[in-house]
Amino acid sequence: MTQERVEEIRERSNKGNRVCSTVLAAMYERGVGVPQDIPKAKALYQSAADGDGRVYYQLGRMAEDGVGESPDYVKARQYYRRAANAPEDVSGKAGLAKLMEDGKGGPQDLEGALALYLSAMESIDDDSWKGVERLRAEGLTLTIPQKNRYNQVWAHTVSNRINRKNMSAGLALLKTFKPRSVSKPVKVQFEYTLGSLVPQLSVFESSGDNAFDKAAVEALSDFRFPQVQPMMPEGQKSLQFIGSVKLRGF
Repeated sequence: MTQERVEEIRERSNKGNRVCSTVLAAMYERGVGVPQDIPKAKALYQSAADGDGRVYYQLGRMAEDGVGESPDYVKARQYYRRAANAPEDVSGKAGLAKLMEDGKGGPQDLEGALALYLSAMESIDDDSWKGVERLRAEGLTLTIPQKNRYNQVWAHTVSNRINRKNMSAGLALLKTFKPRSVSKPVKVQFEYTLGSLVPQLSVFESSGDNAFDKAAVEALSDFRFPQVQPMMPEGQKSLQFIGSVKLRGF
């Protein structure tokens, strides 16, 4: 990082830009572009946190990891809790949940940790989802609203993966079909059956070109659902997702 860029970040931080204060704090914490200065890093994080409570997560992380001092789990809990109370926070909730799960810095509270993990998780790949799975393995059961939240995140993750697969399929089909040669996308249904990773693929809405429809379904044939299963209501065995495959230029 150039000195000019460092000074620009510092100037914006001095003018009250919370994002730049957070960036500058991280630079001082790690010694990137500036000499390492842990007290200054903490002061900058605190300044930014006064305007954006989510930044308290950084102070909680430093307290938990013992950055510049011995680990202090009580202080870490306090900072994580302040971050968790901020709108749109995820990291603070996850950090607090892990300390509650482990009984560090206060009493162990598995039910409380479960609720925080469920609130914080955004994908089946993140640490909060893994926290939920650990607690389920220990015997905790989810309420109906918690199961709904679990399924919502599972479906959101699957939808994102399907969208990425559709995009890559559309790019691959450019080797066979000319851009703009097909009038509209083909909509493909991905049917999930409980216990199976392999989707049942079918054309939900044709592009108007049967050859393109067939090629699109073939390009999607190696898609697989996650190994982890949703918690579907009793009697329900399948779920359907719709994705669109199109050529670049639509």
